[in-house]
Amino acid sequence: MRYCWLGLLMLSFAIPASTLYKVVKADGSVMYTDQPVAGAEPVALPRVNMAGSLAPKIKTQTSEKSPQRPPTEYQLSILFPKPQQTLRDNRGNITVVAQLQPDTRAAGIFELHLDGALVAANPTPQFELEGVNRGAHTIEVRYVDNSGKVFASSSPTEFFLHQASVLNRP
Repeated sequence: MRYCWLGLLMLSFAIPASTLYKVVKADGSVMYTDQPVAGAEPVALPRVNMAGSLAPKIKTQTSEKSPQRPPTEYQLSILFPKPQQTLRDNRGNITVVAQLQPDTRAAGIFELHLDGALVAANPTPQFELEGVNRGAHTIEVRYVDNSGKVFASSSPTEFFLHQASVLNRP
């Protein structure tokens, strides 16, 4: 029975009445109804009280565009080793130095690629490699952001590493 009354109550809220009538009975009690009866007076109800959203309002863009800075064009070049340079180190230790123009302190990182493979990442454009095998090698330095987007890339530079051989003894 309790659920029946609850269902009827919910149904009464779901079906709005178009007009509300006030009826004063002979004993002086007041009754409100949505059915027109003898002696009923229509009641004018105020608008429903509604509150606006508390979410911040988003400004719509106008036809005027604010001046935007053009994206920074970075130039990345390898300073050492020079193209076609021969380096001599029996242990295979190589220092690679690059330069980024314009100089930036952004949250990017420098990646060194040796023969097409990523071998080092550093916040500065200087790398120390160890154990590089002798022969011809190609290096490339890239400046990337945290998501991996490449901002600048040097041109590939080929160098040669020479190591003394035991087989070349006189």
